[in-house]
Amino acid sequence: MNDLHQQYLDRGEIIYPAKPDSLISFSGENRIKLQWYVYSDLSIKTARIFWNDKADSLDISISVTPSQTDTISAIVENLPEGGYIFDVYNIDAYGNKSIPVIRTGKSLGDIYKSSLNNRNILSYEITTDNLVLTMSSSDPADYIDSEFKYYDSNNVVHEVKLSDNDNLQSISISLEDIDISKNLQYRSVYQAFDNSIDLFYTDYAEFVIEE
Repeated sequence: MNDLHQQYLDRGEIIYPAKPDSLISFSGENRIKLQWYVYSDLSIKTARIFWNDKADSLDISISVTPSQTDTISAIVENLPEGGYIFDVYNIDAYGNKSIPVIRTGKSLGDIYKSSLNNRNILSYEITTDNLVLTMSSSDPADYIDSEFKYYDSNNVVHEVKLSDNDNLQSISISLEDIDISKNLQYRSVYQAFDNSIDLFYTDYAEFVIEE
């Protein structure tokens, strides 16, 4: 018994590691990213993340840089769509845990994707040099872009984005680059939140160009 007590006496006063600072979460597709800061606490060796009422956990190794602020991040994968509560601890080499920091996060999946609509091509015009596509209005706040695939005369596929033209209302494709006898494909791109780590896409739709 004395030997057991002596182990703790030899270690002296326990100084618990600093807690995770400024913990934030980022939504993703069936996953959530967590990020926080560590300020020069060299005792910290590991971080432990709990969720599902501590039924699930993830450990990550931490290497702290002296006299610097380290950004620590971890991605919790394979999360069914829904909301989660995370408890995050910093842990030192002796297994001493910091005060936990709690943060909520949201995983996105099929339910969110089923709510997304493809932004349609409203009209088109074939000019002397270009095919000009005009898009329908884009009301959803999480819509960020549209992507197009088309073939050239050599049957090579090209891909362009609506944002490539610095104009989210219409896009112009040179007739030298496109075989208008073949169908054009397009889809919409969504980002659920400004800091989401994944983008979501509608299925490609076919558009027939009639000369």
